[in-house]
Amino acid sequence: MEDDSGHGSRGARATDDPALREAVRAAYGLAAAPVDLGGSSSLNLLADDGVDRFVVRVYRAHVTAGRLADIQRVRRVLREAAVPVAQTVRTREGAEWVVAGGRLVEVERFVEHDAAMSSWPRLARGMPWLARIHSVLAGVTVGPEGRHPLFANHVHAADVLEWTRRGTERMRRWGPREVHLAEQADRLAEAVDAAMTPLRERLPPPQLVHGDFWDDNVLLRRGRVVLVTDFEFVGERPRIDDLALTLYFAESTLGAVDEDGRLGRLCALVDAYDSALSHPLSPAERAALPVALARQPLWGIGRWVALLDDEAAARRHAATLTDDLRRARQVLDRLPRWQAAMAGMKARSRGRSRR
Repeated sequence: MEDDSGHGSRGARATDDPALREAVRAAYGLAAAPVDLGGSSSLNLLADDGVDRFVVRVYRAHVTAGRLADIQRVRRVLREAAVPVAQTVRTREGAEWVVAGGRLVEVERFVEHDAAMSSWPRLARGMPWLARIHSVLAGVTVGPEGRHPLFANHVHAADVLEWTRRGTERMRRWGPREVHLAEQADRLAEAVDAAMTPLRERLPPPQLVHGDFWDDNVLLRRGRVVLVTDFEFVGERPRIDDLALTLYFAESTLGAVDEDGRLGRLCALVDAYDSALSHPLSPAERAALPVALARQPLWGIGRWVALLDDEAAARRHAATLTDDLRRARQVLDRLPRWQAAMAGMKARSRGRSRR
């Protein structure tokens, strides 16, 4: 499949077949319907027992039993802390997953919903839940497989130069247009690294984070968040990286506006996030947040352009990053203004508390 990565180590997304459905029936007593609920990574099928509905999740080949155990531990801790996470269903024999076709398969209860977190108003409702997740997971530890996913929408600040160059070296073999894009990406990586260096040591230690808090991974019903799902990219990184990922997806997907509009929209989201944290963002985190936002397009270069096995898929992915690289460069070119805007969130929060 064209979205396989790392010389086949990620594995293609699973497909529905009779053998999978029979394995689910035997282990859980459920009838899995040929209804793909979506998801770019795992296969998610709708199932029922004649009364209730369930989601059958089939992971890619690279997800090990150790990593799935850590993912389930994270979800269990969050559920116990009243975060809206679906309940995992055990097999008839009490196991938390089964193996079908060499892939791990788990089942959880289906949660009714009518919208995904894919608009600015829905994002505002979702951000306090991201803060709640970060606050709860700050005290949670898991094993190495849980902390370090093999594939994720993330590149650590310390690795940004090396990982970006892995992708841009490949892009330079394609043609003049991609060479120009590669040069933009390399310059952005150098600027991000330079801006982040004086801030890195002042940031709190990395912690477990969701890893993909966006769109149909956060579902609503009647305007209220009812489910946070898809923890496949969960891992250990600075919480501002996870926050910046959501902001990046929002800008990239929902449309750009002028700089004042960008700052207003993003600061409103961060206000909603910061106000719900058990430990509010520090001054260093506020200063580093715009830099983390500017770094986001570079995981597209370093993680996916560099690692996608299919050459045509890698080229298509690189082409989608043109506008994102431009917006990221604009942040760094006006970094003092962006940092001042993010620092102003503290004053706004104090003003709200006085009222």
